[in-house]
Amino acid sequence: MLDVKRLERNRQWLEEQRSRLQSELAAMASAEDEGDRPGYSTHIADYASEVFEKAKTLAVCQQLQKTLAEVNRALDKMSKGVYGTCEACGMEIDPARLKASPHAVLCIKCQTRAELGKGR
Repeated sequence: MLDVKRLERNRQWLEEQRSRLQSELAAMASAEDEGDRPGYSTHIADYASEVFEKAKTLAVCQQLQKTLAEVNRALDKMSKGVYGTCEACGMEIDPARLKASPHAVLCIKCQTRAELGKGR
């Protein structure tokens, strides 16, 4: 079981990450709104570069949103008093794992099983 000190450190880290992720997503959305729109005078190579950059930005946004969802999920688990419990098997998640990844929701064994299952 996590001690109170570690739990509070994890909560603080998660809240800082949530704030950072929200700021990054807002900045990316703002930059997207201010971006140039291609017109008829845009060369096809320039247009292709712009499309590539937009796709890259979209991928980064999706990853940030996924991480933000994981952080929010961990904070929700804390508020419900079930933080540190594996969602798959119900066993306690090793405190060392939570120290390394405070938003982890699976123990190492279940995480490994999930990753191996996705690879098939």
